[in-house]
Amino acid sequence: MAGQMKVGTYGLKRLDVMEPQDAEAIHVNSLYLLEHMGIKVVSDEALRLLREAGADVDDSTRVVKIPGHLVMESVKRCRRPVKLCARNPKNDFVLDGRHHYMCTDGTGLATIDLETGQRRPSTKQDVADSARIVDSLEMVHSYNPLVTPLDVPENAHALHEFEAIFANCEKHVTTGSTYKREEAQYELRMAAAVAGGEKELRRRPIISCLTCTSSPMMLGRTTDAAIEYVRAGCPPMIMAMPLVGATSPMTVAGAVLVGNAQILGLLTVCQLAAPGAPLCFSTEPMAMDVQTGVFEGLFPAANMVRAAMVQMARYYKLPIFVGGWGSCSKQPDVQAGYEKALSALTYYLAGTDITSGIGLLENWTVLSYEQLLIDYEIYTMIADMVRGFKVDDDSLALDVIMKVGHEGHFLGQKHTLDHFRDMWQPSVTDGTVYQAWKAGGMKSAADHARAKAREILKTHEVSPLPDDVRKELAAIVKEGEQNIPR
Repeated sequence: MAGQMKVGTYGLKRLDVMEPQDAEAIHVNSLYLLEHMGIKVVSDEALRLLREAGADVDDSTRVVKIPGHLVMESVKRCRRPVKLCARNPKNDFVLDGRHHYMCTDGTGLATIDLETGQRRPSTKQDVADSARIVDSLEMVHSYNPLVTPLDVPENAHALHEFEAIFANCEKHVTTGSTYKREEAQYELRMAAAVAGGEKELRRRPIISCLTCTSSPMMLGRTTDAAIEYVRAGCPPMIMAMPLVGATSPMTVAGAVLVGNAQILGLLTVCQLAAPGAPLCFSTEPMAMDVQTGVFEGLFPAANMVRAAMVQMARYYKLPIFVGGWGSCSKQPDVQAGYEKALSALTYYLAGTDITSGIGLLENWTVLSYEQLLIDYEIYTMIADMVRGFKVDDDSLALDVIMKVGHEGHFLGQKHTLDHFRDMWQPSVTDGTVYQAWKAGGMKSAADHARAKAREILKTHEVSPLPDDVRKELAAIVKEGEQNIPR
């Protein structure tokens, strides 16, 4: 497998959805909320850290009022840039604000079976198979368990996910849903076994965790997991998930304000737990369909919240992980295509460091192997556009144009041969003429993607884990099944 491709920019202008004074207003009012309204904190350890740092803690309500200066001191402490390492060092990458990356998203509960096309409960084998496919895709840089396996003990599902991932993927791993301190501790033990020990894991963090805050204005039970990760040197992705119109105001600005304040609150806790530790902004909002009351992830309001949160992360000079790429659609179809393509393009134009969500349908709850390959195709097209293009003597090709003349062509020119590999190449997109398409069986993009997924699972090889590491992971999983609270 070739090393991963970095997607940079040649000066493409970023999409700002707010004026600079608007971002400043979000910041100022976020500090006001944290200092005057406060944020409810479930974690005892977080309460202790905040109290000792001088925050006003109400033990009866568990509401903490955090001084603005403490928040800003914490923002300044965050390590920059953030390096995300992998089981195989050739897959390491850095969130430096100058490159864009792709990750899967997680915790789907159903899978569209690759062979039968029928929806069924997700399994550990689905984690393994989707991880193997991701390992084969050059421009997917990190794997987040696409589904939660329902055929393993619920209290240790995350450990079974890790076991399947490390055996089938050599890229960075981001947890899908770590809620308990004990889960985090076992996950970190597994990562240390793969990395070569706790010190090596701290030096080369091969895992990170998604840590969700709770709207409105609450740091829930995931906080303890974030503390474990940040103390181990593995970056937490501090995620705000406001539901526009339900757990946040109905306006985009109000949703951004609530989400930003929550992220700053948990960021402060993390920096108190491990000063100078790396971490990442993150967001995955949803918006309400006012006709039905159903919440959907890719409505324009939710996408605007995402783009605005990218701008806020840039305001603080911190990397941002955007949960997107979702679709309300129940199958790979036109709706899934336009929802995913338009939303993802928005985030990358806004300047996100990394996005997640490829391969999932019905608001990130259903895995489709076909959609995974289709989404990858969409991403490679977006990546080819957002990197922009050079304007120099070679790219202008003035001499070549003059050499070819008025009625010639460029097919045989050395300049064409030197650059043709730079052009985007399709994987599941059918660009043939109608007659050839009909003769080939009139296959859709989903048909091509299904065949591609089968081919990858049949042929792609992942370097095996050493036997002692594999046995250690199995032992940790078994121990976790017994000891993680149910």
